[in-house]
Amino acid sequence: MTDHPDRTAADAVLETLLAWDIRRVFICPGSTEAAFLDATLRHPGFEVVLTTHESVAVAMADGYTRATGEPAVAYLHTHLGLANGLAHLDAARLAHSPVVVLTGLKPSTIQAHGGFTTLPSTGDLARPFVKCAWQSPTADTILEDLTQALRLATAEPSGPVWLGLNQDLMDAPCTTPVPPPARHRVTARAAPDPDRLKAVAELLSQARTPVIVAGAETGRHRATADVLALAERIGAAVCHEDRTGFERSVVPTDHPRFAGSYAPGNPAVAGSDLLLFLGCRCFVEFETGRPAAVPPGAALVQTHTDPAELARVQGVDEALVGDESLIARGLLALLPERPAAAARPAPAAGTAPSQPAPPPRGGGATHALEALEEGRPATVAEVAAALAEVVDSRTTVVEDATTSEVALLGALPQTSPHSFLTSSSGSLGWGLGAALGYQLGAPDRRVVAVLGDGVFQFGPQALWVAARYRIPVTFVVINNGSYAAVAAALRRYGGLAERTGDYPGKDISGVDIAAVAHGFGLDARRLHDPAEIPAAVRQLAGRPALIEILTDPDDLGPAR
Repeated sequence: MTDHPDRTAADAVLETLLAWDIRRVFICPGSTEAAFLDATLRHPGFEVVLTTHESVAVAMADGYTRATGEPAVAYLHTHLGLANGLAHLDAARLAHSPVVVLTGLKPSTIQAHGGFTTLPSTGDLARPFVKCAWQSPTADTILEDLTQALRLATAEPSGPVWLGLNQDLMDAPCTTPVPPPARHRVTARAAPDPDRLKAVAELLSQARTPVIVAGAETGRHRATADVLALAERIGAAVCHEDRTGFERSVVPTDHPRFAGSYAPGNPAVAGSDLLLFLGCRCFVEFETGRPAAVPPGAALVQTHTDPAELARVQGVDEALVGDESLIARGLLALLPERPAAAARPAPAAGTAPSQPAPPPRGGGATHALEALEEGRPATVAEVAAALAEVVDSRTTVVEDATTSEVALLGALPQTSPHSFLTSSSGSLGWGLGAALGYQLGAPDRRVVAVLGDGVFQFGPQALWVAARYRIPVTFVVINNGSYAAVAAALRRYGGLAERTGDYPGKDISGVDIAAVAHGFGLDARRLHDPAEIPAAVRQLAGRPALIEILTDPDDLGPAR
């Protein structure tokens, strides 16, 4: 039996995390994490959330930070585990989530010899996805390095950080005291340049038909009330980000100034003479040959916490760096109140062609849905309408269903930045783990994860975590047996596949997803009629559960 020192570096790591009020870790461990796992037994106030795939651990940490605004830790095993987690680490990068990824590495001597599960410069794998990546050189520097990782992750613009921890160092004695978090955490919010703020206020005061596009950063900075007050002051329509950059709902979709999602064909956008992009990653490109992203002649103003996002694709007339709430409040202070007689009316509800208007709600699913014709497969629009019957202000929808997103955004009520979350990363499977992490971070909310069947097959391991820890997320899987996004791309391509109706790479049918969920220990239902969804959601509430709804395999969603 090996004797271990009274306080190892692993103990000190746990003390540091607890000092930062981090009381759980999302982990998919191997042998290099033995010292850390053993040390958790000496710290009973710390929770080890075990996952069976690294991508789930990273997505859970991401979802947790989106719920709490606080840092979260994912602990992965060597370069192999890190590689498995990178896709969802990209989602955390785009969302500016303060996720610290710790990775257990083999001892230095084994790394030097190219031993089992080693790779030179493992941190280079993470570097494109994080603010900073490095490896602790000694046991005595681990606490300083971890403190710096947490500092960097939480400092604006926040985002993921990677730290490598050698197995031999974690097992070594450590007498270094824990650096006090209060002296290292940077919580300052960046205020905008006052001269540039005045210039933007002048542009807004002269605009006749301004539009505010409220981006994900606006929601992260809890600036909803400030954005709506600014919209009322200048008589602006308010849009959510365009689909390729959309991460979360920001303003209530039933607010009289809400005008749908940003798109060139949205009537509010097309008629605008000034576009104010608050906290947006503007004009994320998807394919070439798209129509102009902005109406001709419109003035452009963009704000963001991260200056690297400003004017990245499209030149702007004014750019502001800063916290979105401080920017909105600063503009309000500079813009005079309008007399009631001169106040601009609320805009007509402009809805982009790619986002249908919400279906009627409030009379039960049978009123929102027509009865299915004999043998006719259900549509995504019908599923979205049925879900709208059971989504209220206490519900958070975590969406990871590529071709269903437009229908869901159009149908589901969104009352706050906590109503609807997604990722613009394109990393399939993110929603399963993110929903679990979000539920742990916001236990007072009811979390519904809406997934595509292709997405589900990227992350079913998350169901084991849900069952193991009794995390009461309701997973709703829209199963059309297809990679509909692939078929939609072939349709846009306009080649032989489109002419013949034969889409290679589309058919992924044959999986009984409800049965898979049963196998992981969840209550599950397989439905054919969307009208049954509300009752199933209510029956399965309060425990981990899955609803599979079969839909039309030829429904490829809207043109992107």
